[in-house]
Amino acid sequence: MTPSHIALWIVLGVALVISVGTDVLSRRILDVVTYPLMGVGLGVRWWAEGVGGLETGLVSGVVSGVGMALLLVPAARGGKMGWGDVKLMAGVGVVLGFPTVMAAAAFISLVGALQAVVTLVWHGAVWETLGNMVRRWAVRVRLLDEGTANAPGRHIPYGVAIALGTFWAMYWQHDKLG
Repeated sequence: MTPSHIALWIVLGVALVISVGTDVLSRRILDVVTYPLMGVGLGVRWWAEGVGGLETGLVSGVVSGVGMALLLVPAARGGKMGWGDVKLMAGVGVVLGFPTVMAAAAFISLVGALQAVVTLVWHGAVWETLGNMVRRWAVRVRLLDEGTANAPGRHIPYGVAIALGTFWAMYWQHDKLG
């Protein structure tokens, strides 16, 4: 690992820890964390590796950042996830680059699924959630009216899954390099 990679990983680690704290405490991932993360990530990549290609440099950061953000845009547009999550994912992609970003996407998804199941079990909401899914399906196939499917949502701070999945990917990448 180069010194620039180490510096980027430190910046990313700090941004992830701050984002977990703000997401858990206030349900927000702050722009003051995500935008500088993306800017520093792209700047260091360009300075250390130049324009590069898919696996190095500025191109790798841009492609990976955009790709990670696009994974969450449908959920954010539907109101199921916040735009802070999207920007944090973009920052993760910018810093990690390709191909590590692919592992991060997989690990973040796995951690997010586990986090959702644990949250539902912890709150005793498994049956309630399954019932809500059936009601939404019944509305889609026009067996129920639209008003019967509206159930209160639960907040699951996805910043936690983003952080844990990213740290897992960083460990995985470090283990491959070492």
